[in-house]
Amino acid sequence: MRKQYTSELTQLTVIEIVTKLSEKKRNFSFRDIEEEYQQPLSAADKFLIRCLIVKKFNLKIEYFSSSKANQLQFCKI
Repeated sequence: MRKQYTSELTQLTVIEIVTKLSEKKRNFSFRDIEEEYQQPLSAADKFLIRCLIVKKFNLKIEYFSSSKANQLQFCKI
């Protein structure tokens, strides 16, 4: 049996948020998306965001490690 995750975000909402952030910044992360969305992201939300970023926006995903936290970062190619 596969796990079913429930997402609070819709594809349209993710597209709007990512479009705004990509216009403002060259690099952004899940934290930036949370700030724009003004709610914490669930695992399902992050999965949806990551899928749409790769498929629709063709952005590069980098693993960013800092002293604060390990974070994925989305970059324009």
